[in-house]
Amino acid sequence: MFSTITEAINWIEVQVKFKPKTDLVRMNEAYKMLGVDLSGIKKIHVAGTNGKGSVCSYLSHILMKAGHKVGTFTSPYLVRFNERIRFNMQEIDDDDLLELINIIYSFNESFAKTYGEPLSFFELLTLMSMLYFKHQEVDVMIMEVGLGGLLDATNILNYDLSLIVSIGFDHMKQLGNTLESIAMNKLGIVKEGNHLITTVDPSLHDYFKKSIKEKKATAEYLTYYDVKVISDDPLVIEYLGETYKISLKGSYQVFNALLSIRAIHYLYPEITNDIIRKGLSSTLWQGRLEEIDYHVFIDGAHNTHAIDALIDTAKTTFKDKKIWVLFSALGDKDIPGMLTRIKTFSEKIVVTSFPDPRFVDLKPLIGDLPYIQNPMNAIHTLMQQLTEDHILIITGSLHFIGYIKKNYRRTC
Repeated sequence: MFSTITEAINWIEVQVKFKPKTDLVRMNEAYKMLGVDLSGIKKIHVAGTNGKGSVCSYLSHILMKAGHKVGTFTSPYLVRFNERIRFNMQEIDDDDLLELINIIYSFNESFAKTYGEPLSFFELLTLMSMLYFKHQEVDVMIMEVGLGGLLDATNILNYDLSLIVSIGFDHMKQLGNTLESIAMNKLGIVKEGNHLITTVDPSLHDYFKKSIKEKKATAEYLTYYDVKVISDDPLVIEYLGETYKISLKGSYQVFNALLSIRAIHYLYPEITNDIIRKGLSSTLWQGRLEEIDYHVFIDGAHNTHAIDALIDTAKTTFKDKKIWVLFSALGDKDIPGMLTRIKTFSEKIVVTSFPDPRFVDLKPLIGDLPYIQNPMNAIHTLMQQLTEDHILIITGSLHFIGYIKKNYRRTC
């Protein structure tokens, strides 16, 4: 048992992140053994390569404006571990988190004796969120898939609504190296009788429709034909004759907002468009083209698919500016692929590092691009050269921009 929150978080963070598995038997057994009753709580499941966090935040803010008590489970975090589990979008406080980790620690010990092996980090974290949401007596819980879908720890529940945002190449070691194999894994969240709403690329629609038919489920497919962009900055869209101002920046937020609106229409038809408007315009989400200083933005474009979306956004939101990029990422990312894309829209690219156990030296992967070891020194150097015509975008791994967000103002 732990007496401080630091000890508790240190324990859970050193647990095995992923365990090899071909089914969810272990997680189902743990859920049954935990004995938490989530009946009576509406449940929304959100999967996809990019955009999951934004969608979870849009949904949460809309439902809060409608007077619902909302539990939101997302990953990873940017600055604080507590960000993963929220009640009405407020991070779980340290006292509640400490109590929760102590409960799950004791549970994990008992489970290991009964089942023969302990649970993984993500399994423990998912169970913690369920316990917390039950204790808070939420009306609705919004669960973001951690990895893939089919074998993700969150997939032990039967959800009232399944959402799949975008699909691109990420976590290919675990999910496969084709869009179809990745899509198959994401589609694993859809169970018999479920309803899916998705904004995946139309090239995957036939694949989706075949899978949905086999599962005896239903689905809706949203495309650019369903939405009209009225303004890029601020972002304003029109859907079914109604206009909505979106608080978050980025062209990729068009689909994220559209998916959220349709999800509310489907699951909560009584919620008015006025309330939806208020929710969308008040949504905050860290690390999504977030301005941390004048002309300095951080963006969690942590794979090639997300970089492509960032390019589209930069071309519209910053079309009159010269763009510089400070980049760093963990070694499991497609570094050359991401940098190749960044070169198409950035006047200057500087590569840096950041403290993380999984960080590997990027110098062999970046060609002749300038490299500054210390990220804060890199920012300072670039900002000294910035003019009114420039924008600095700091991007790469979510862990990188989380480090920058946490340390930026104290060191620069």
